[in-house]
Amino acid sequence: MLEVDSSIFFLQKLQILKLIGCTSLKNLSSNTCSPVLQELYAWDCINLKEFSVTFTSVDQLRVGISEYGGNELPSSLLKLKNLEIFFFPMIECLVDLPENFANHINLWSSVNPEHDPFITLHKVFSSPALITLKHLYLNGTPTLSEIPDSISLLSSLESLMLRDMAITSLPENIKYLPQLNQLNVVRCEKLQSIPALSQYIPFFIVMNCESLEKVLSSMDEACDKPNPCFTVLINCKKLDQHSYQTVLEDAIDGIELRARLNSANEDDTIGYLLPDMPGREYWFNYRSTQISFTLEFPPNLLGFAYYLVLSQGYMQKRVDFGCECYLEYSSGERIYITSFTRSNSFILELSYSPLLHMMSDHVVLWYDPISCKKIMEDIKAINDANITSCCPKLAFRFFIDEALHDGTSDDEVAIKECGFRWIYKEAEDFSTVSESQEDEEAKERIHPRKTSSKILKYWGIY
Repeated sequence: MLEVDSSIFFLQKLQILKLIGCTSLKNLSSNTCSPVLQELYAWDCINLKEFSVTFTSVDQLRVGISEYGGNELPSSLLKLKNLEIFFFPMIECLVDLPENFANHINLWSSVNPEHDPFITLHKVFSSPALITLKHLYLNGTPTLSEIPDSISLLSSLESLMLRDMAITSLPENIKYLPQLNQLNVVRCEKLQSIPALSQYIPFFIVMNCESLEKVLSSMDEACDKPNPCFTVLINCKKLDQHSYQTVLEDAIDGIELRARLNSANEDDTIGYLLPDMPGREYWFNYRSTQISFTLEFPPNLLGFAYYLVLSQGYMQKRVDFGCECYLEYSSGERIYITSFTRSNSFILELSYSPLLHMMSDHVVLWYDPISCKKIMEDIKAINDANITSCCPKLAFRFFIDEALHDGTSDDEVAIKECGFRWIYKEAEDFSTVSESQEDEEAKERIHPRKTSSKILKYWGIY
């Protein structure tokens, strides 16, 4: 088939047209098309050289062409604006796309070996379409070892996905993109280091980058407004000990800073999902291998962060996890205070499988200002009442949503450990864990620090 009969475009109810593996197809043209057409794809049509389709409407329109042999972009594409998604190979003529061309652009490696992806991207990033773009997906470019610094031109970019690429590091200027809200890096198996980003990008997710070793701290840099964030490092098995402690340190500093700003905004929730590595246990004040327990909070407490350790295994990507809190009296009576549930659905787009495979144990750490404030207010009310004869304790139950995770499968993740990190009204130093000053291992062990006074002074807290 050298071309598609244009009459197919006249089908009035045609919403989706997919041409897959039509290796002889050279021309895809029509002067008009169905008024309800929403998706048009030409996948693996390796000889396609002409594309000229006149769309009745571009509202929510998705257009995808995986291979294109033309020397210039089709004029019919240059006339389009406000597409929902545009899929296309990474070629230099993309620089001619107009501003506001698409909401989401997905690019991948060109089959032409003469196209250097670095040079191509460097030029394409200056395109009016890219400068006004909100969502960019760079995928399947095994010869691209570096992202051009010209990515700094993408001033409207809100999310960036890097998948299946040969990059060894990320450009530091990504953090200065003013609108960037989410950065996903998936299966970039040669990625070795990440610059200081977490304070600047609210959702930062790295998944199955097995060569990643170094992650730099961003908390020593003063930015205009540090973001509440979700930082996820899944299956990054080679992360070095210093970087691991750096990430945890940044997490604790960010949580304590947010608590001291006295925010009770749901948007200020902070969450981390990290590999479980040696040294993690020294960052938490209360630890339990039981998912349910009763305790008394220490005095002088401003708030707390939750944590739990998930075993290796599989987990539904829509599974929620969280914690319930009750007042428990000596009589056995329990009064519900609050609960907090956190979904991992923000990683849905990172894998086509409905299951998330955790290749090792992982730590989930989060700070929820709403539930924290509710619990602390109830404790204060009890203390103010000064009813010492029946002073209740706090009962907690950590959970994984049973609706999607029934725990019956041997390879499902389970909660191995859970507990809290205390946030005191006045920052306190941790005491040394090791009793022997001669113990070399204890000397080398990195212990938690109190929240950086430099950061607190910057925000006028001290």
